[in-house]
Amino acid sequence: MNKAIENKVMPDVGIIFFSEGASGDTAAEAYNVLFDVAELADKGGFSSLWTPERHFQKIGGPYPNPSILAAALAKTTSNIGIRAGSVNLSLHDPIRVAEEWSVVDNLSGGRVGMAFAAGWHPGDFILNPDVYEDRRNLFNEKLEQVKKLWSGQTIERRGVNGTNEDVSTYPRPVQSDINIWLTVTQNIEAWEYAAKNGYNILTALISQDRATLTKNIAHYQRLRSEHGHAQGVVTLMLHTYV
Repeated sequence: MNKAIENKVMPDVGIIFFSEGASGDTAAEAYNVLFDVAELADKGGFSSLWTPERHFQKIGGPYPNPSILAAALAKTTSNIGIRAGSVNLSLHDPIRVAEEWSVVDNLSGGRVGMAFAAGWHPGDFILNPDVYEDRRNLFNEKLEQVKKLWSGQTIERRGVNGTNEDVSTYPRPVQSDINIWLTVTQNIEAWEYAAKNGYNILTALISQDRATLTKNIAHYQRLRSEHGHAQGVVTLMLHTYV
């Protein structure tokens, strides 16, 4: 074998489900394909299976809640990482996010990892229109709450009687810490935020070309090092026809 090839570090390869399926397919048929692919990927040494959160559109339409399909994938696979790609965190209560994904972590034996996004498509926010303008600030606040709940800490919420109560979530996850990705593209401030906080990156060649992506990755890894974090994982979504 050529030494240059032999010594090259090859990237992990995962699969993200995003399409609407072939023309004329029902949602049930799309899910059958998903589980067939998941079985092959689990046996074939792929690193991860990602399911997104999409609303009110045909593209990605079979995937309105990644935790539901992730729970099913967790019980039909044995080795592969189960990933949220991504949870639109601005839309949701972090308590529910922590609860749902802790269930998946238990079902999978601790194979969960999660990508989070602040959301960008106005149509998605029909579910919670009041948060759209402040979605980025809410995202940061809610992500910290998910992390606290996941690690076993409490957060404070107001109860029905008007008093504040400390809330813990159950079931407890298998993993004491969860691997977190932030979903970003060209926004360099988001890359920097992920680097400083030690988060991984989920990105795509959307609104950035290969040269910009290369520059962003180098800047991200350099900032991680400066803030005392080990090298991060950059996961690139690529549209692939098989």
